[in-house]
Amino acid sequence: MIKFNVAGFLTDFTEGRNQIAIEAAPSSVGEALGELWKLHPGLRDRVVNEQGQLRQHVNVFLDSENIRRKESLETQVADGSELTILPAVSGG
Repeated sequence: MIKFNVAGFLTDFTEGRNQIAIEAAPSSVGEALGELWKLHPGLRDRVVNEQGQLRQHVNVFLDSENIRRKESLETQVADGSELTILPAVSGG
C-alpha cells in the first residue's frame, strides 16, 4: 500500500481528501502517481505537464526526500511508502 498526502488547492481535485491510500504495489513514483490518476484524473494535469514531467511549481516527496534530488518520477518506492504532493507557494 502507498499513502498519498495531497496539500493545498490540489485537494479540489481529490474530492477534498488530503490523504489517499492505494492498494497497488507500484515500483516507482511515476507508477504510483498513475494509480492515483485512476482515482482522481483531474489531479494529473496539475502535477505533471503534457510531456509527463513534474511541473516546475509542484514538489513530490517520497517519505521526507524530494524526488527531484533522487531519480524524479523513476524513483523507486517500497510498500508502505508515503508520497506527499505539495504545490509551491509563492507571492509578493
